Amino acid sequence: MNFSRLLLAITFCGISTAASAEISFLSTIQNRLDEITSNRPSDHIATRQMKAEKYSRPDTHAPAHLMGAHLHSPDEQMIEYKYMNMSMSGLFNGQTELTNAQVLDQFPMTMVVPEKMNMEMHMLHYMKGWTDDITLYVMPMWIVNTMEMTPYMDNGMGMKMPMASQRRTNSGFGDLPFGALWRVRSNEEENTELILNIGFSAPTGDIDGTTTSPMNPMMQIEYPYPMRLGAGTWMARPGITWNKYQEDSSVGVQLQTNIALGKSDAGYAPSDTYRLNGWYSKIFSEDKTWAYTLRMESIWASDFQGVDPQLETMAMGNPPMTIAQMNPAANGSFKGGQFLNFGYGMIKSLKDGSRLNFEITHPVHQDFHGLQMGTDWTIAASWSKSY
Repeated sequence: MNFSRLLLAITFCGISTAASAEISFLSTIQNRLDEITSNRPSDHIATRQMKAEKYSRPDTHAPAHLMGAHLHSPDEQMIEYKYMNMSMSGLFNGQTELTNAQVLDQFPMTMVVPEKMNMEMHMLHYMKGWTDDITLYVMPMWIVNTMEMTPYMDNGMGMKMPMASQRRTNSGFGDLPFGALWRVRSNEEENTELILNIGFSAPTGDIDGTTTSPMNPMMQIEYPYPMRLGAGTWMARPGITWNKYQEDSSVGVQLQTNIALGKSDAGYAPSDTYRLNGWYSKIFSEDKTWAYTLRMESIWASDFQGVDPQLETMAMGNPPMTIAQMNPAANGSFKGGQFLNFGYGMIKSLKDGSRLNFEITHPVHQDFHGLQMGTDWTIAASWSKSY
């Protein structure tokens, strides 16, 4: 585990938002630490009353794609089922989408063209209030990845002929996110709060699964990187969220990161990702049980560090080629990029105190580092209940 990267991640999380706050971030953390360790009484009754009034509204939870934006009281816990589905199709080089013929022409060693992919996640999210300002969470997940691809066979005359399209599916438990949310600032007069996410992800997802080679049904090969179920290494997930609640609406800004703390046993570290989100929620029904959400998201993802030798050094065929050369999805140099997404959704508070949350997200801008699959849309839906 690379502890210098962990320290960098936590430091980045703190300084990225401190400039926009109206307080000294470090001094506030010290004050809260003193309060917790000395067990000094704070205005917990007023805080709980404010939370009870706010959290009964549908707009006080972030849009469905986001997590880590609200807390719970010490006597409260929450269970949530969340479903996410990302649909991808087409291959992009930078910002340009290429046809299969263009891929084969510009990347002449390509023998397999990924055409569609679907990534599904079933998540069970559990949160438990520890203090008025600290909530613990854990979120096991089940992942189902499906990819459709077309293999091409060289006809011996310098032309590649398409074979029948093939589909591969890989499913199982993914990595395990867990951590604590810490409210380091709450202003009751302005109805604002600042929440720090001290999170990690354990490498419980399988990265060594194998499947039938699209070029040779008698050969087993490892899944390409996008089809794997985890990162293969511990990840730090520091984040910070600012919320402001108004009479019938709320706004929020969140920076959430996912930073590799080392390399996997396969010899590579996945992309570090930085997600900056801003959203607006508005209650629109007379009974104040319906709210709509609007969200903008900016994502930066780094290149991989290292490669899996099973994909990128083992050569086969005549002339010999690696799996990474034949299939862009298996190429570790085709990772990372910058993206901008727009999301919109609905939140419904039910009579039993539970909450439904749904959101659709579309890409506005996609700029890939190398040849990668583009995103068509992403949906997220959840049911949650506090008790």
